[in-house]
Amino acid sequence: MRIAVAVVGALCAGAVLAQDAPKGSAERGKKLFVDLNCYSCHGTHGQGGGRGSEPPIPLGYPWAGFLQQLRKPRLDMPAYEEKLVSAQEVADLFAYFSSIKAAPAAKDIAKLRTF
Repeated sequence: MRIAVAVVGALCAGAVLAQDAPKGSAERGKKLFVDLNCYSCHGTHGQGGGRGSEPPIPLGYPWAGFLQQLRKPRLDMPAYEEKLVSAQEVADLFAYFSSIKAAPAAKDIAKLRTF
């Protein structure tokens, strides 16, 4: 029972954090992802495996974590301070990442099935 309560609490907390995100444009965010060269490390759709084999950007990543990672990143990612990437541009990038859908499972892709 405690596990179920913890899971529900985590899901609700994620929904609250997502509500804190400012309104952004996924279309502008996708363009920024290319213009800022994010794809060179994170892959063309945030899937990871780019130049430094960075991990994928997790689906459902919370706004607060996204903002923290962009402004004061861990590891080798450069910091994108507000003078380089405005608050609106960060919101646009977040909107783009939030719009990315999970890839289908390999078993659901006909050309990948063995015969």
